[in-house]
Order: sequence, then C-alpha cells, then structure tokens
Amino acid sequence: MERPYRPLIKESPFRRGLRIAGYFFFYPLLFLTVIPYYSLRVTGRKRLGIRRPGITVMNHCIDLEWFFIWHAARPRYIRFVAEEANMKRVDAGWFNWIMGVIGIPDDRPMTVGSSVKAALGRGELVHFFPEGVIKRGNQKPSGFIIGAAWFACLYNVPLIPISEILLKRPIHRFLPWWPPRVKLIVGEALNPENFIREGEKKRKAAARMNQKAENLIQETIKRHHKRD
Repeated sequence: MERPYRPLIKESPFRRGLRIAGYFFFYPLLFLTVIPYYSLRVTGRKRLGIRRPGITVMNHCIDLEWFFIWHAARPRYIRFVAEEANMKRVDAGWFNWIMGVIGIPDDRPMTVGSSVKAALGRGELVHFFPEGVIKRGNQKPSGFIIGAAWFACLYNVPLIPISEILLKRPIHRFLPWWPPRVKLIVGEALNPENFIREGEKKRKAAARMNQKAENLIQETIKRHHKRD
C-alpha cells in the first residue's frame, strides 16, 4: 500500500526536529558501512561549504549515491529531489519523508519549484540527478534534464556539478560484481549571471548552464579514467 505524500513547502518544527534526529541517527550507521565498502574519496569538498544556498547535480550510477553526497556536503544539510514514486514506496518511503526528500510528480514535474524555493530560502543545498533515472555503472553521462539549471537561473543560486567516478579494483578480475572504488569530484560553481543575457529568456540561459554542467562532468570522468 502506497503512503500519501504532500510536496514540501513549509517545514514545521516537528518535521525539522524529526529530520535532524534522523540525520544524527542514520549518518554514523551509514558512515561505518557505506564509506569503507566503496572506499569513498571526495575532492573539492570545500566548494560545497558555500554559505549561500545552491543546487548540485551529479551523474547517477549507484543506488547509494544519496549517501555519498550527504557525506560530501557534511556538515551542511543537503536536500534531495527524487521521483514521487520514491516517496510512496513501502520500504523506503518513510525514510525519504523523514529526511525531507522532495518528490517530483510524473505528470507535473515543474511543480516542485515551490518546494525547491522553500529549501533554498532556508539556505540549504538542493540536489538533482539530472539524468532522471539511474544508469548503473555508466561512466558516460548524457541527456541531462534542464530542471536543475532552470531553478538555479530562476532563483539566482549557483549550480555545482559533481562527478562520480567509478574505479576498478584488482579483485574485479576474479569478482566483477564486487563494488568499485568511488571518487567524487566537486567542480567549480556555475553562476547564473555568467549565462543570463539581457533581453533573452531564462530558459535559454538554463539550457547553456545545463549543457555546461553535463560537459564538465563528462570531461572530469574521462580525465580521471585516463589517469587510472
């Protein structure tokens, strides 16, 4: 049975307290299990330490990526945007609700704008997976959806590209299913003022910003694979 879900617009003191409690309860548990399992390394973490609100985007190729980004942004709180179906799931729906995930309706995806605006208004980071769906193991991200860049231009906040790089281990010769090493590279923030042109619709600026973020992530992944 699916649980009911309402978009996040205002966060009550109870919801905020529940989210903070969830963070302090789940983070240590996941830190002790997920980080060692994937040998996670983060480069450029300070770029997520900006004091102003911002939007982050990253390629989507492992189920536990939300925790990787959660860890990279720490101690800042980062709010995730996901398909509304994830909010209604019997297994993980309650966890997503507790942690304040913003659900995207399939029929009206841009209606999440009010929830994104509310989170940014609280000075939070908001994360999008611009490919829309998970592409497990894929290291050639493409087809970024414009939504994250559009909200960055609309609400005048930086868009921060994060590249997720999956690296092979020696054990993969014998056990190819073994989890890869994961490296996150936090790129330089893309600022809306560098893409918005006078007299032009913001959607065109968002399209350029979106393509720039996609190109940066693709180039970063390719460059690090050549080094490996």
